[in-house]
Amino acid sequence: MAKNIFDHTGTFGHVLGRTSRAMLNMLQKMFTAFGHDITVEQWTLLINIRNAGNQSQQQIAETVYRDKTTVARLAESLEKKGLIARTADGADKRQKRVAITEKGLLLLQVLKPLALEAQQKSLRGIEAERLHMCQEVLMHIYGNILEK
Repeated sequence: MAKNIFDHTGTFGHVLGRTSRAMLNMLQKMFTAFGHDITVEQWTLLINIRNAGNQSQQQIAETVYRDKTTVARLAESLEKKGLIARTADGADKRQKRVAITEKGLLLLQVLKPLALEAQQKSLRGIEAERLHMCQEVLMHIYGNILEK
């Protein structure tokens, strides 16, 4: 038997990642169960586009921590579904500007109760004070990561 094997399963990063994936998987199952043809990744991008307004795919990639290729692929699928519109940037024709459509806004309204239900289920039994403390700790960790 090998000695000094690092067991990562109890580390903060592993538990955080596993929890995040489980929450996203639960939400995806809810979207699918209610007949919505959208992935959680597409939904996240759609929310970002709605919140930030008309922006370039490069800006979206930076905001959602995805590479340009992934954002382009997701944007293409959202455009095919009529949830966003992409247009050439006036200043740089190589860049695409992305905006949410009315259909995209309506879908977000339909999906909102499912997202809230998933969040409520995930956070059940956690006191507000403890949840707030957890969020503060996570934001501190995030700030540490962003430090250069």
